[in-house]
Amino acid sequence: MTRIQLDQALELLQQGQAREAEVLMRRVIDVTPDAAVAMQLLALALAHQGKTEAARALFEEAAQRQPRVPETWINLGNACLECGDHAGADRAFEHARSLVGDDVAVLLGQGLAWLGLRRFVDAHRVLAKAFACEPDAADVRLAYAQSLMELERFDDLALCLADIDADTLDIDQQRALAWLWAQAGDDEHALALYQQLLATTPADSESRVRLALLLERLNRIDEAASVLNMVAADSGGMWALASARVLRRQGQLSEAMERLLPALSQPLPLAMQAQLRFEQAKCHDAAGATDEAMTALALAHDASAQAFLERMPDTELPAVLGWLQQRLQHRAPEAWNAPVEDMQPEDPVFLVGFPRSGTTLLERMLDAHPQLDVLDERPALEVAIEYLRGRPGWRDTDLDQSLALLTSAQITHARDIYWQQVRRYVHPSGRLIDKYPLTMTRLPYVARLFPRAQWLLLLRHPCDCVLSCHMQAFGMNGGALAFASLEATANTYATVMAWWDAQRQRAPARVHVLRYEDLVRAPEAELEALMGFLSLSMEPVQLASHHASAARTRRINTPSYAQVIQPINANAVDRWKRYRAYFTDATLAALTPWLQRYGYGVE
Repeated sequence: MTRIQLDQALELLQQGQAREAEVLMRRVIDVTPDAAVAMQLLALALAHQGKTEAARALFEEAAQRQPRVPETWINLGNACLECGDHAGADRAFEHARSLVGDDVAVLLGQGLAWLGLRRFVDAHRVLAKAFACEPDAADVRLAYAQSLMELERFDDLALCLADIDADTLDIDQQRALAWLWAQAGDDEHALALYQQLLATTPADSESRVRLALLLERLNRIDEAASVLNMVAADSGGMWALASARVLRRQGQLSEAMERLLPALSQPLPLAMQAQLRFEQAKCHDAAGATDEAMTALALAHDASAQAFLERMPDTELPAVLGWLQQRLQHRAPEAWNAPVEDMQPEDPVFLVGFPRSGTTLLERMLDAHPQLDVLDERPALEVAIEYLRGRPGWRDTDLDQSLALLTSAQITHARDIYWQQVRRYVHPSGRLIDKYPLTMTRLPYVARLFPRAQWLLLLRHPCDCVLSCHMQAFGMNGGALAFASLEATANTYATVMAWWDAQRQRAPARVHVLRYEDLVRAPEAELEALMGFLSLSMEPVQLASHHASAARTRRINTPSYAQVIQPINANAVDRWKRYRAYFTDATLAALTPWLQRYGYGVE
């Protein structure tokens, strides 16, 4: 074997002539069977031709011959990844890591192996290291982005993908990027990239299915159906989910349920099982099959809880709404009512309510007004709060003192952080409506930062709220565990509303309260009173906001996205009565004080 032959093989590989490199290295190995370097080059040539199993076998043999050469183990690990052997890849990269430490190639490979093994927290840890070392490397950035997606850190995911150039990526990377953009809510870029991919490779079924899911999420049902019609039926979870969602929204409930059944019999990832079960429950609910819907929901929530534990295996389940321990113990001082000097822009209006109270419907009506702009469920306030909690001397257990000791400069800076976050999503030209239902559990912070803020609190029959929350797939995170059963959801409702009630007695707040039932039955009167509270006149277009919602190109960032494109109606009022048999005595006992307080009946 000569150096010239090895160099020739490398040059052939770089020129994309893998077959010629294979022929050359086989000649070398015929003469020198023990040549480990030639063996690796032959394996690379095979890998470039898609002969992954043969390549892996050669890399494994080379690794045994050169156990102290890290590149050999890295090549073996990458070959295992190509073959779908994530456990083998993990072993190979672990060996390489023992030789060279935290090399980026090793971190990347091990992170990908751990993603495949569903060790998402471990994968994120090593991929974050790799990304910190080489943020401009596309393969590193995409792998790190995938770890963020799996942990449902969607705002971080959007930042990670903000400046990536799709044109610099190969086609497999573009497929991954399109899906990551879709998960991050960057619908415009995702749609454009999917169209580009399908123009190049029209037989790409995976991209078609994912595009259909995105189109359904954007309420473009006919387009989604058209895309799916070009995909052959299979038992995969993604295809079943996309097909069932589209068919259900077309009113074809039996066909939708038929699409789900084959996938539900497959050993799919827990997160996908949960999504399919939630969709099955929606189909049964739409068909009036309450018992079947509740059975599907129990399975859905069980899979969600397991998916959470799979992602966080060494983590104790978080305390439900644990942040509610941050509360004022005494009435806020009058000084909190003083506006911040040179306060610009005008303080927001916070649209809140227990989840599934109808805040999305009201948000759409408000967004139709030319003098209002809506921030749709983005954690801008949470970012400002995290800044405050990082101040020296801050104590969550003494919120009174911690908020009282904030300087004017710190308050101004926190406000600036908030508005910077807002402008990531919307550039208000009028008054901002910040719609984030559980901001109601941040009342003391708002009182301190935004003394001229106004609140819109939307109430709905507590039993309808509880049922609707239980029926939603809010994500595989700790907060979603609060809705795992009707009783757990009722207890969560009682905890949140009791917190709000107590804190309203201690923190200044200008609040306009309205009820969902009144809003859908007498929308004009309710909206006129609300707009008067905001010192604005009602506009007729607000009563036809479903037209604007249906024509909207950006997604509606809430589980209600399918409902708000319909004309205002009272179809969801008293929906819980169909499920009355599932509301146990304990569930109703938790809700009774709030039913009485808000003037709702049990029967």
